[in-house]
Amino acid sequence: MRQLQLCNDRGGLAIGFDVLRSTIPDIAIAGSQTEAFSLWETRSSSGFVTKPKFNAQLITIRFVTSGHIIYRRRSGDVDGVPTHATLVNFNDLREVQAYGAFSAVSGTFSVDVLMAAHAALTGRSDGTLPDLAPTASVATPAMMALFLTLRRVQEQIQAIECHDDLTFQLLKEVLSYQLLSAWPQRDAPAPSQAQDIPSRSLGRALDYIEANLSRALTLADIAAVAGISVRSLQNRFRRDLGRTPVQVILERRLAQVHQDLMSPAKASLSVADIARSWGFVHMGDFGQRYRRQYGRTPTETRRTGRAL
Repeated sequence: MRQLQLCNDRGGLAIGFDVLRSTIPDIAIAGSQTEAFSLWETRSSSGFVTKPKFNAQLITIRFVTSGHIIYRRRSGDVDGVPTHATLVNFNDLREVQAYGAFSAVSGTFSVDVLMAAHAALTGRSDGTLPDLAPTASVATPAMMALFLTLRRVQEQIQAIECHDDLTFQLLKEVLSYQLLSAWPQRDAPAPSQAQDIPSRSLGRALDYIEANLSRALTLADIAAVAGISVRSLQNRFRRDLGRTPVQVILERRLAQVHQDLMSPAKASLSVADIARSWGFVHMGDFGQRYRRQYGRTPTETRRTGRAL
């Protein structure tokens, strides 16, 4: 109980635990928090009650992996269970109650970040967000993909210095687009007819990627250079290249790593140093990606280069 009170007193969280309504609290939270974007995993055998400390322009999505949670909102209660994910606007929230044997993976996005993502995704800068439903079935392929991305990024946060990982910033951006594309709307608009984007837009996008491989890339920047929306960019890459923009970026960065490993001029650098120079900080993830692309480990590639 004292630890729970210390957590409230130290601040840093937009919510506070209701100590008076907690009985032998057992709560574990792991994750990362910034003003614009936070991800965390929660486990609790005891359950808990939280209340907002202040008004904030934040939206929280939560995938319950076990147990049950209730959001008591001014506009009506919402239940979170393993079959249905929840989306709640912080300003509409009165309190949250999680019951025993509870676990969940959650993400909080600032409204400004999501509005910017919506503008980049659709090419419309009207300063609004789609009217997203408070609950969504996790059974659809799009929602399952969103959950897996959320969990993957949350796990990766624990193992790396995020500011050094060029891929992490890209994954955060993609997660925002995934949320807006996968989450059902209350009144979903009729699907629009896909537009044919001139091939020169794809060429400009590929040229920009190639010229900026060693820097932090965002899909919004790539789409702006190409003169199209992020959604059109994603559709064009899938249609003409059979891969997403993120896959192309990772493939090209791995190709640069491969080239450096084979180069005598880079022989004094370690494999990890070369990988980091192209934005790969999580070595386990890098090794798996490299082996999938080249059919051998980075160390085996280096040995081959020295033998030539």
